[in-house]
Amino acid sequence: MDHELLTLSRRKMIFQQISKYPGTYLREMEKTLSLSLGDLQYHLQQLEKANLISSHDDGRRKRYFVKAEVNYFDREILSFVKIRTSRNIIIFLLLHPDSSFKEILGQFHFTKGALSFHLKKLLHANIITKTKREKETIYRIKDENAISHVLITYQSGIVDETVSGFIDVWTKIV
Repeated sequence: MDHELLTLSRRKMIFQQISKYPGTYLREMEKTLSLSLGDLQYHLQQLEKANLISSHDDGRRKRYFVKAEVNYFDREILSFVKIRTSRNIIIFLLLHPDSSFKEILGQFHFTKGALSFHLKKLLHANIITKTKREKETIYRIKDENAISHVLITYQSGIVDETVSGFIDVWTKIV
């Protein structure tokens, strides 16, 4: 991208980092790029003001994306996939659709409250759905194709054995 704002080497470096690792956040870039927090914030504001990047606040972190490279829905999914607990739940539900709360809880070492918290956030973001089966609540991924597409497309920005294992299994299934 040849934008006049990217003529500054620091700003270009920040832009390239966001392009390479969509969903990266402030402190992550601060460490990786060895820039001061104030300097980084200033350049991010300039890039955002010029509509070259956009940010998404996932409730814990403000994540950055190159606007022309990642659509809104993918940004939303990526924000959850970047959080290990949410990512593990998402991958579990992709591989085990129609799982009950108890089945999900049995797979992970979460408290009931923690699992409930993460499931509510995923429900609110429209990533999963829930239905009733007799007395149990059943969870599943709302759009398996969209979620798996994001996991596969942006895998380089998600360093995790779980994602690599999922991609191996998913590509054999589909």
